[in-house]
Amino acid sequence: QAVSAQGFITTESNPTQARSNSCLIAMPPLTARADSEALRNLGLDETFFQRVLQPGLVNGSGVQHDMAPDYDIYLMEKGVMPLLLQGLDALSRHVDKLGHGGGLSGGGKAPFNPLTWLAQYLLRNHPAKVKDHRTPMYQRLGELANIERGRRCLLRRKSEMEQQWHEMSEDQSPIALEDVPLYLHRLDERWNLGGAFVQQFPADAYRMIRSSDGDLKLPFADFWDWFEGWVRQNDVLRASAFDVAARRKEEAERQLKQAREELEHHERVMQEVLEVRRDLEEEFASLSADLYTSEVITQIINKGAVIQGLEEQEGGPPLQGDHIHLIVAMLRLWGFPAAESPSEDVWDETASSAWAQWLEVHGPVGAQPRVDSVSLRVLMDQDAFQAYLAIAHPAPEFDAGDEVQRTMKVHNILVGEDDDIDVVVEVVDEETGERKQLVLPEAQVEEVRRRLAASTGVPVLARVDLFSQRVTSILPSLA
Repeated sequence: QAVSAQGFITTESNPTQARSNSCLIAMPPLTARADSEALRNLGLDETFFQRVLQPGLVNGSGVQHDMAPDYDIYLMEKGVMPLLLQGLDALSRHVDKLGHGGGLSGGGKAPFNPLTWLAQYLLRNHPAKVKDHRTPMYQRLGELANIERGRRCLLRRKSEMEQQWHEMSEDQSPIALEDVPLYLHRLDERWNLGGAFVQQFPADAYRMIRSSDGDLKLPFADFWDWFEGWVRQNDVLRASAFDVAARRKEEAERQLKQAREELEHHERVMQEVLEVRRDLEEEFASLSADLYTSEVITQIINKGAVIQGLEEQEGGPPLQGDHIHLIVAMLRLWGFPAAESPSEDVWDETASSAWAQWLEVHGPVGAQPRVDSVSLRVLMDQDAFQAYLAIAHPAPEFDAGDEVQRTMKVHNILVGEDDDIDVVVEVVDEETGERKQLVLPEAQVEEVRRRLAASTGVPVLARVDLFSQRVTSILPSLA
């Protein structure tokens, strides 16, 4: 069946019968004035709303009965109950007219069907479809329903509130009155409401509560008596706030899970990068040690000998030997491997070309196209090699912030105070007390040693990179 444009019920399968029925159950439209007067007489206001509510849906302990869903609120917020009452009122007036012989229905071939008439009325006047003088009334009843749903939502959380109360006290003992604001804050955090709950209470809310024995210590039962009354008298929180909080929590958990997965991936990739760096650093340290012990390299560094061109100079370093093999191997670590050569211990065109390329990118400013003490020291400089590794094998991008870069206090120098390649210092994270051993760049050794020996009581603070396990800079003294 469908409602026709004139407001009559029609049946497509039997038009003749439909025309007969329409003559019998036609509804004469009421005037706007009659509608308004009938609506006022029904008294669909806040008093009506409170009469419809079922107070037993939340029992005295704040727990919802198993067989008591909030059907009363649903009927009010959807406009079903007020619309049904209007329909019953209109039906009673229509039946009264029929009894006095008025109207178009009641004397025809088919008996009058009040259920069909009422269904017609509900369809025609559905609040979601009809916007008229009754719309503000529906909106107000819907607002009252939202307020009541929020009240029940709070009162049904009594067990959670009592648990939080006992977590703040010792052995389920009363808590101090002045701790009530803190208790409300913790409830707000527990429910992930972002302050929406605690903001509904005045700062001195605890002054309104009275302990049953007049003491400054408050048992939960006395607090609940006050809280229940406060909630029933005020629009404290809507149920939608808990829905928003639940979605916010789900989103936070999703982001946390995603962040953990990204962190795990980052840590795996970072571990791979660290392993590559570590292997290269170990090989660099081994080659550096061999270079420092090579007699020919010592001549170049300390006595001014040079390797220039492809022909051996009189009195100069030989162009074949272990020292050439070490230089070529070091160039390979720097990313400038010599092209395939019959022998890696010969200074030939491929080795000379790799050296020239390295000089152009990493060599000292104004360096001559030769192997001399200045350029060889740079080739063997660990800090310079670390800087190269950071570029050649960068850490994976990750917004770790202060988790990787931190400021720590330098406690002392552990090793490397003589001629060792690495100088290791012990640093302390003053927030956590965690101690770490990190590499200190050679350029900062003298300053750290001097400031530690000064005994002024001023801490030596350093910025450290936990990824590379190195001190990146020494902060200026605060003295």
